[in-house]
Amino acid sequence: MRTPLFLLLSVLALFTHASAKAENALLKKPGLKVLDIGNSYTDDATALLPRIAEASGSDLSDMCLYKAYRSGASFKNWYDGYYDRDDNDYSISKVLGGIDANITTGSGTGTDGKLFREALANEQWDLIIIHQNSTYAPYYEQWNTAEDGGYLRELLSLLKELQPQAAIGFLLVHSYWDGYRGNKEKSSLVRWQLIANSTRQLCENYDISFVIPYGTAVENLRASSLNNEYDLTCDGTHLGFGLCKYTAACCYYECLIAPRTGISVLENTARYDASYVETKYPAVSVTDENAAIAQMAAILATENWYGCENPETTLSGSVPPVKSGRTFEYSYSLGGLRSNRLHRGINIVQDHSGKMIKLMQWKN
Repeated sequence: MRTPLFLLLSVLALFTHASAKAENALLKKPGLKVLDIGNSYTDDATALLPRIAEASGSDLSDMCLYKAYRSGASFKNWYDGYYDRDDNDYSISKVLGGIDANITTGSGTGTDGKLFREALANEQWDLIIIHQNSTYAPYYEQWNTAEDGGYLRELLSLLKELQPQAAIGFLLVHSYWDGYRGNKEKSSLVRWQLIANSTRQLCENYDISFVIPYGTAVENLRASSLNNEYDLTCDGTHLGFGLCKYTAACCYYECLIAPRTGISVLENTARYDASYVETKYPAVSVTDENAAIAQMAAILATENWYGCENPETTLSGSVPPVKSGRTFEYSYSLGGLRSNRLHRGINIVQDHSGKMIKLMQWKN
């Protein structure tokens, strides 16, 4: 239940992507069927998604989300796996939703892509989401080569041939911990910037307009006081249990489910006790004290895929009850304390740099 007359902020770009209306129509389609083809980063981003969706009270009876998982999968691995040429096992499973796709879930081997082939042959997907292996994610120049980090064009062609009606989406993944041996840049921020730039090039070159920028949400969280010495990872590469996976799932929810239901992740009541989780690096529980920061990190990412912003410095404060009338006085912080007369619903204000920001007053 949302708190009445409480200003929950959503920092949104005033000018949205040109395809926003088409995306909205797609995400609101009756019987929406989504397939996410990825690896352990798909697991990271969706692990807490069902919990968040349930807490939101969203009606997901008329949609479904499935995931195809292969450890360390790249574009090439999935392309090869379709033709029985991969060297690793994979699985297909349902993440959430009230309808069942006409596919078989379970596990398969890399030299037997039957399960994967059937998933692409027996069902008409509305949206198929892909992403690149984390080793190659920052380096777009490798994505269309014939090497291990390539085969983007081949995979997209295969998907379009088999699923011509499906929109293609992309998962903008997170970067490694600064100290992780595979982090050539020795900086999570710099590596994330390369990943974001590679995603930008992909979208421009292949006309892809649906992106789940959970990696940006994670980098936003890392820019806050909640970051730790391991960049909130559990092993240097995968997201830490609890808060970091929660942030990623909030972003996934805000991109896929919120446009469909009209229920934002802001003030979502889902929490996660990570005190019992044993990992290489410390897990961080999701609490009443830090959940809002994670949620805001996700909101900021969905509206600025390629920019890192500290969610703690975006806006703070609450709105006094409005007993009558359509406007009210409110003081807010956008690079400096400001006072303005805001309207019920949506307000357009200007921050300290001149950027136009949309504030939304949410109600029950």
